[in-house]
Amino acid sequence: MKSIFLWLSWFICSAAAAQNLYWKTNLNTGELGLLQVNFILQPQGNFYTGTTPPNAHKRIVGGIKAAFAKSMFQKDGSVAELDSIALNTDSITGFLLMQKRKYHLKGLKTGNQIVLSIYSKNSGKVYGALVAEQVPTLQKPKDYTAVWQHIKGETEKYIYRKSALETKQWKAFVDRMDEFSAIAEDDAEFAFGFFQYSKEIGFSHYAVMGSKEQSQNFHSANYKAPKTKVRPTLEPLDSQTMLLDIPAFNFRGSEIDSMMQILVQRQPKNLIIDVRNNTGGDMEGGMRICQYLTHKTLYGGIMLAQSYWNKNSTVPSVEQYTNFKPMNTANYEWFRNEVKNGVEGLCLLTQPLANTYKGKVVILTSGVTASAAEPFVYTLQKENIATIIGEKTSGSVLSMEYFFIGNLAYTIPMLDYYAFDGTRLDQKGVTPNIVCEQQQALTKALEWLQ
Repeated sequence: MKSIFLWLSWFICSAAAAQNLYWKTNLNTGELGLLQVNFILQPQGNFYTGTTPPNAHKRIVGGIKAAFAKSMFQKDGSVAELDSIALNTDSITGFLLMQKRKYHLKGLKTGNQIVLSIYSKNSGKVYGALVAEQVPTLQKPKDYTAVWQHIKGETEKYIYRKSALETKQWKAFVDRMDEFSAIAEDDAEFAFGFFQYSKEIGFSHYAVMGSKEQSQNFHSANYKAPKTKVRPTLEPLDSQTMLLDIPAFNFRGSEIDSMMQILVQRQPKNLIIDVRNNTGGDMEGGMRICQYLTHKTLYGGIMLAQSYWNKNSTVPSVEQYTNFKPMNTANYEWFRNEVKNGVEGLCLLTQPLANTYKGKVVILTSGVTASAAEPFVYTLQKENIATIIGEKTSGSVLSMEYFFIGNLAYTIPMLDYYAFDGTRLDQKGVTPNIVCEQQQALTKALEWLQ
C-alpha cells in the first residue's frame, strides 16, 4: 500500500511538472538593456502565469528582513512576473510585471522560439522585446561568482581613488557580493542585488545593468522622467521674467547660443533656470550657459582620477588649476577619451563672453537634480550669481565609465568632483538658499523675485 501511495504521489507531481513551461529568455528593454533571465510558467485555467526564479527576495535581502522587503518584488518574491499568458496556436498575449510596472506582451511562437513585443496599449510605445526559447530544464545563464570577481578586479584598477575601497562600507559590500554572487539565479536578480547592496558603499555611479547597444529603439518606462520637454526651452513668464527649462544637459554649447542671445538682447529683470528634472549629461552645455551669466572667469572645480591621488594627498588649490587640462568645451566623447588616456585631472573653467545677462538669476532644484547639473548649481550659488530654490540635490557627482562583460554592462566612477572651494559634493549634494518642496519651487521663486 505504501509503495502504491509513493508511486501515485510521484505520478501526480510528475504530471504537474510536465505541464510547466520553462523559458530561457533574453529580456531587452530601453531602461534595463539586455538581460538573460529564466521564466518558470505554470498553467492556471486557460492561461499560464510565471515568474523568474522565486524567493529572490530571500537570496537578496535574507533573514527576517526578507519578509518586509517582499513588497519590492513580484509574485513569490521574484524579480519579474508573467501574467495571463495566452497561447493561441502560434500567437501569444499577456503581461509582464517588473519593478511594480505592468506591460503588455504580444507576439508569436514558432517551434520552440518565442518573440514578444513589450509595449503600452494606451500610448503604443514599445518598451522592449522578450525573446525566449522553450527548454526542458533551466540552467543559470552565467557563473555570477566569476562575473562579480571580474567587476571587482576592474573596480580596483579604475576607481577614482583607492581609499574609497578601504572603508568598512566597501568591505561589507564585498562580503555580501561574494556570498550573493554564488546564489544569484539570473541577470535581473544579480543586477537588482548589486543595486541594493551598492546603496551603502559611500560613492555613486556604481551599477550593473544589461547592455543597451541593442535597446536604442526602445522607449524608457522611467515614470520619474519628465513627460514632455527633453531639450532646453526659453519662454516668458511675464513682462519681467523668463524661464529657461533645462531637462538634461544633452546638448552642445553652440546649441544653447540662440536662446542665450535672446536673453542677452532682451535683458529681462529676472531669469529662472529650472533643473528640477535634470539628471545630468555633458558638462559642456552648463559651462556654456555660465559664460552668459557673469562677467568674470569661473573656476567650476576640478575632477580628479586615481593617478592624481597616487601622487598627492590633498585637493589642489585654484592657483594649481593651471597644472591641469582645462575642461571648457567638454562634450562626452572628448571627456571619455581623456579618462581612458589616464588623465590625472580636469579643470572646469569658463571665460565670460563679450555680452552677458545682467539680471537676477534663480535656479530651481529637486532631489532628482544630479551629476553635471550639481557643479552648475553649486558654482553659480557660491559665486553669488544665482539664488537656489527647491530641494537639496542628489549628491551624485562622480564621473563614470561603462565596461562590459558579455551582455552585461557595469559602471565604475573614475573621476571625483571637488568644487573650487574644495567641497566634495558626492553623497552630499547642494543645499538651496531657500528650501521647499520641488513642486512649490517655481511659486516660491516668483514670490521671492517680487
